[in-house]
Amino acid sequence: MESNKKDQETAKQPKEEIKNIPSTIWKFIISIFSFSNDSSVNPVEVIDNIKKDIEFKGYNVWVLMCSIVIASIGLNVNSIAVVIGAMLISPLMGPIRGIGLSVGTNNFKLLIYSLINFGIATIVSILVSFLYFRIMPFKDATTEILARTEPLILDVLIAFFGGLAGIIAASRSDNSTVVPGVAIATALMPPLCVTGYGLATGNWDYTFGAFYLFLLNSLFICLSTIVVVRYLKFPLATYVNKKKERNIKIYISIILIIILVPSGMKFMEVFNKSVFTNTAGLFVKERVSTIPKIKILDTDFDYDARTVSVVLVGSNTISVSRIEELQGILNSEDYGLDNTSFVVIQNDEIENNTFTMDDYRMLVKEWEQKIIDRDKEIIKLKEDYSKKTDFNYDLTSVNKKLKLINEFKPLESFAASKAYRVDMTGNQDTTLMIVVNWSDSALIETRSKKLKNWIEINFETNNYEIIEKTK
Repeated sequence: MESNKKDQETAKQPKEEIKNIPSTIWKFIISIFSFSNDSSVNPVEVIDNIKKDIEFKGYNVWVLMCSIVIASIGLNVNSIAVVIGAMLISPLMGPIRGIGLSVGTNNFKLLIYSLINFGIATIVSILVSFLYFRIMPFKDATTEILARTEPLILDVLIAFFGGLAGIIAASRSDNSTVVPGVAIATALMPPLCVTGYGLATGNWDYTFGAFYLFLLNSLFICLSTIVVVRYLKFPLATYVNKKKERNIKIYISIILIIILVPSGMKFMEVFNKSVFTNTAGLFVKERVSTIPKIKILDTDFDYDARTVSVVLVGSNTISVSRIEELQGILNSEDYGLDNTSFVVIQNDEIENNTFTMDDYRMLVKEWEQKIIDRDKEIIKLKEDYSKKTDFNYDLTSVNKKLKLINEFKPLESFAASKAYRVDMTGNQDTTLMIVVNWSDSALIETRSKKLKNWIEINFETNNYEIIEKTK
């Protein structure tokens, strides 16, 4: 009898183990992704470390100013490497994390302290970048600057997950490998520099766009900090009543929505424009470019006017019925560009003037702009060519070398530049023109030969003309 019971219990064990497999797998997955029970997480130590980085005074302010100048130079010269270097040394994350920590732990005294230091850091950063761009003569809007003037919803995701990685790393004792990456990913420095650039150049669109991007990044770094602090159940500094806590959450949600909505609208606009352009390009490629004996001279995809325009040349033309058919295909489910006009300008229409004046103006405007752009490029190339020289010498270095030679100490001045030379037969070439002034005319004869040898060696050329005279 006992043996039968044992056999029954033994038979039940595999069944129970099979039933427990899903829960075992789930516990295993939870153990992989959970870090709340990690023994290396010390809330008190994490809070102390974050508090240390909040204050902006003395050392932190000077490091911030240095990083702002470096970032401004990087934006100015369009160097992403320099901008990254500035972000690595920037201490801006401190007060932003402090705001998130204070909200997450209901520490409203710390919140006020963090907001004050955040304001100081922001004002100092904008002021330094403003002074830099105000003083510097180089005020062209580089691609690095333009990239920080139109915030998108994707910037929110970068800031949130960058901040999330930062606070998760901060909750452990060793976060040295993560913090530099977070500083680069969240990109707090460049928008502040571009804000200063906008103020210095009087471009308010750049100013507000860049500052809005900075606020977005800061807000969602705070939000990610709040999420992790609450998840890790950090001790609350003060225990507020439920009504007050609910009101605070409502205020945070309202601020979040107010800041986020413009970014979402801008993202949808850019997204829809990109979809429109890509779909219109695909339509032209698949439906228009395949028509025999025609060539697409130009295309224009206007999202705001909802028009897809093509300029065609060649021995063949598209009939009106075919254009209407293509119009239907463009608006069909195949491409989905509803309420979009398909405009065709081709040989016979240009000759017979059957296209509308709006189409004509659009075509003329496009080609006028192309001519203007080309003229600007030609002017720039001419300017670059006029500045181009085959003789690139550092005269400061030349001056130092001449001073080291005793026989050349009576030299009053030394000048070198490119010169164009033409002989009486009409042959033209380029030569190095050197003008020297001696303190005494007698020195010209005694030291001229040695000076010529020195010029040939140091300038590495025999193609030069020298004019020697006394002062």
